[in-house]
Amino acid sequence: MRKQFLVVAIATSVAFGGTAAQSPTGGLPRLNVAADGRFLVRSDALPFFWLGDTAWALFEKGVREAAPDQPAVDHYFRTRAAQGFTVIQAALIFERWNNLEGHAPFEEDRATPRVRPGPSDDYWDSATHIIDRAAAHELYLAVLPAWMVNVPADHPLVRDAAVAYRYGRFLGARFADRTHLVWVLGGDPHRSGTDVDNPQRLAMTRALAEGIADGVNGVDRQDGAADWSTTLMSYHPKGGNHSSSAHLHGEPWLGFNMIQTTTARDFENYRTVTRDWNMAPPKPTFDSEVAYEGSHSLGGAVKEPPLPRISPWEVRRAAYWNVFAGGFGHTYGHRSFIRWTRTGEKLLFGADVPWREALDAPGALQMAHLKRLMLSRPLVARIPDQDLIAGDPGTGRQHVRATRAADGAYAFVYLPSGGSVTIRLERLSGASLRAWWFNPRDGSVRDAGQRARSSASDFRSPTTGDGEDWVLVLDDRARGFGSPGR
Repeated sequence: MRKQFLVVAIATSVAFGGTAAQSPTGGLPRLNVAADGRFLVRSDALPFFWLGDTAWALFEKGVREAAPDQPAVDHYFRTRAAQGFTVIQAALIFERWNNLEGHAPFEEDRATPRVRPGPSDDYWDSATHIIDRAAAHELYLAVLPAWMVNVPADHPLVRDAAVAYRYGRFLGARFADRTHLVWVLGGDPHRSGTDVDNPQRLAMTRALAEGIADGVNGVDRQDGAADWSTTLMSYHPKGGNHSSSAHLHGEPWLGFNMIQTTTARDFENYRTVTRDWNMAPPKPTFDSEVAYEGSHSLGGAVKEPPLPRISPWEVRRAAYWNVFAGGFGHTYGHRSFIRWTRTGEKLLFGADVPWREALDAPGALQMAHLKRLMLSRPLVARIPDQDLIAGDPGTGRQHVRATRAADGAYAFVYLPSGGSVTIRLERLSGASLRAWWFNPRDGSVRDAGQRARSSASDFRSPTTGDGEDWVLVLDDRARGFGSPGR
């Protein structure tokens, strides 16, 4: 167990000490950026597909033991792990600035983490329990130190980069041995002055990043020269097709880019992913927040008549467009998990289903089919390739998106409403190709026969229409791939 640094209370100048949270036995392999700068891999060299879920208020509203209005967090983790999810995205401090046990994260000075003796006596004990239960179910956590749009301009974290560094170092040191943590700065900074184009917010963000890395590495020196190699980090941007790359792509601590497309029925997230893919130097990118299932549109006032809710079809389109455009993974979301809706609560924009009942929403269950499809073929060295499609790929809800192995060994083509597509087979390898139709709704597969690798060939899906999406899978027969998604 490492000794934890002394944190100096800004207001009172009283120092307190403690020890790092005891790590459970073992741990998940750390995540790293692959050599090509496009994907994530585990420290044991296995490829990693990020299939995330958004549970931003988990640390503030989740409970250790079952309560009348919600199950324990263990139920959530167990279910998501069984459904194939690999990452949970959550903010240590979201909007309440306390948890359901009545604990606040900071002392009265709003700068010093409030730590009390004993294993279950403060906010950070509860956070540690949640973090360790995620690991017990082999789930990674993408953790935000705070949801930064909710941190006011007069907060010590914003006013003084040294305070931000101390908080970051507290987190890094306390959870240094939790190998399943990915640290995410930012937090939907959509209000004026809350994003990193504000120099004060940029200084805070850099100080938090340095503090976390120094805490993990056992260093206590704010000098701008942290070792970033041990700590994977990113930044959660504001919504509306924005990416962390806009202001931070060149930051040394930013391991990969995150995109927030925002919830809407019509979106084109593949455009933002494509823009990130084409940036230099290459960094992994993906859509980390888009098309919350069951949600109303975010475009109207709270008293606006209910709009059509986001359907599983929108959820699937967002996922397949993102991944096939070059995303290294995808994050699903359901409106009831944003603020962790409990029984009896009715929250904004359609969050009126308790989270325990939303766990088995159709879109959530269908995300596993995407993950199995991607892992059934070599994941790393995959590239987006719209030139596979002969003709216009279309726009709007009918946009067709293609990806393939860099060596041409396989290709996936997503048709949101099925239909016909002409593929330039000469962009693939092998003399003979095997074709399949993969169903994103249930993961089933239909054999589509064999084709000689000619200049172009036409394919038509088994069914067509809104919600009847299909993936055309083309394999070099010589590679011996099995059924897609198996």
